[in-house]
Amino acid sequence: SHPPATAGTATPSVLLVPLLAFDSVGQRLGNGGGHYDRTVAQLREGGGTALVIGLAFSSQRMEKLPSEPHDQKLDWVVTERGATKFTQ
Repeated sequence: SHPPATAGTATPSVLLVPLLAFDSVGQRLGNGGGHYDRTVAQLREGGGTALVIGLAFSSQRMEKLPSEPHDQKLDWVVTERGATKFTQ
């Protein structure tokens, strides 16, 4: 099932994203395809305000993750222990 060809385009303002790990500055480690990074970059392009919230367990927090220039940071992460806001 999918929207009909006549359906309009929806632009999300909030994204809930899965992850394998996250760190103290909001860096996210995903599955390596870059799909979320590209989508978030498009939504943030030109001053867009897409809010990106990672969903994780607290045990997935790492001290520091590697990053590349195209990586998009999380705005928040929510775990079973609470929510953390990251500053950009």
